[in-house]
Amino acid sequence: MDTKCTEFLAECVRTNEPVALLMVIENKGSSPGKTGAMMAIKDADTIAGTIGGGNLEIKAIKSALTCLAKGENKEIHYTLDDQNDHDDHSMRCGGDIRIFIKTFQPRSQLILVGAGHISLELYELGIQQDFRITVVDDREELLSNVRFPQAQRIITDNIPEALQKLNIDENCFITIATRSHDIDRLALEATVSSNAVYVGMIGSTSKIKGTFRYLLDQGITKEKISQIYAPMGLNIASRKPKEIAISILSEILLVKNEGTPEHMRQVKNILVD
Repeated sequence: MDTKCTEFLAECVRTNEPVALLMVIENKGSSPGKTGAMMAIKDADTIAGTIGGGNLEIKAIKSALTCLAKGENKEIHYTLDDQNDHDDHSMRCGGDIRIFIKTFQPRSQLILVGAGHISLELYELGIQQDFRITVVDDREELLSNVRFPQAQRIITDNIPEALQKLNIDENCFITIATRSHDIDRLALEATVSSNAVYVGMIGSTSKIKGTFRYLLDQGITKEKISQIYAPMGLNIASRKPKEIAISILSEILLVKNEGTPEHMRQVKNILVD
């Protein structure tokens, strides 16, 4: 049973699906589920293993689903006795049980549109931050497993068409920095209405204003356009590709983690007494 549980857990992690592992870490008395018993759960209908069955397991599953929704780990404790569970015949066995819930959240996906200098630097930073990386470009000479060895996907295709085929959800972050203004504009048109939490584009003020006017002409609402990060990145006053990439990924992390663009000394406001 443990083998099925761990294999199921490993497959969910491999396919980047959210999953929770429940393990009995202490058992006292006659409570069901012996110490070390494990169960993995992806949703209410997809479960492997058991921690003892009965109403205890039903309650634990509900707690695990809540943890999955919140992206948190948690230890839960049940006291099983007649006094506390007089309406629950399946939990009248007596004893105490402690269960630890460990959640595995999907890794965020960084979609690099364009495979030039900025994207290469973003790729390196994204790998360090444990993003799943997708690189999209129409230049085969720049797309290879040598240049992007740890990318999950490398797509050599017409860029706007390739983007329209991708499954872009709220766990995706998109950066656009291709070889031309026209392709950048079309790439932005293809992704601005997606579910991505971050869509950013590099460029000058005149380029971005022209792109926004184009999007308006295509029927994209001002509300959608206002959500675009363009020019993308934080204001670190640099023109160096490595530093620009750091500013972009910092902005992505700020959005991802719901941070605020302040110095930590301002956030903490620590004063000398």
